[in-house]
Amino acid sequence: MQLQDKTAFVKKIQDLVAEKNMLQHPFYRKWNDGKLTKTELQEYAKQYSHFMEHFPRFLSAIHSNCENKEVRRTLLANLADEEGFKTSTANHPELWENFATGLGLSHEEYKNVSLLPETKNLVNGFYQFAKSENYLAGIAAMYAYESQIPSIAVKKIEGLKAFYGIQEPKTLEFFEVHAEADVYHSKEELDILTENATTAESQQAVLEAVKTSTELLWKFLDGIYETYCQN
Repeated sequence: MQLQDKTAFVKKIQDLVAEKNMLQHPFYRKWNDGKLTKTELQEYAKQYSHFMEHFPRFLSAIHSNCENKEVRRTLLANLADEEGFKTSTANHPELWENFATGLGLSHEEYKNVSLLPETKNLVNGFYQFAKSENYLAGIAAMYAYESQIPSIAVKKIEGLKAFYGIQEPKTLEFFEVHAEADVYHSKEELDILTENATTAESQQAVLEAVKTSTELLWKFLDGIYETYCQN
């Protein structure tokens, strides 16, 4: 591909994310319509916990491989959010377990999970980008995920309150935090991509990482839907 100007490059990135927007997946659409059972939500929470547990380590790996010190500072701030150092909240994997507990899962039930192939592929795929010698590929994967989360979080809160009777702040805190934090995280990531992907080759690497990452996230939801929601 030819080198794109900033506007065209951003549009290509955002178009790729829109093609596999998770809010349009049948599993999330059922959630938003209140048509999932509590058991289906619990199984989802258990599978997603694996991704949440590894997410700070994705950021850490990208930080380690990045030679740009200003970008490293941005990644470190994001990592500090994930680990709970910048706010009074728990770290984000703990916030996710609070959500699972609010769904009625005990700690033992939450940890007793047989990972689906799609869940393993999601985590392994994100590690491949996070550990890439091209740190922009890792940041592109982060953007593919975090740019979708604010709107997803808002819809999840609405659905949990309206259809599942979940009102407890502790149960909803994961979504409340991400509805705000990932607005600026994803903006910072997009700025990094547009400012540092300055060759046709680097832009192509970013677009490929975004495309693959959105597909991995979509297939993760496929695994949940096909395994737990067919009856």
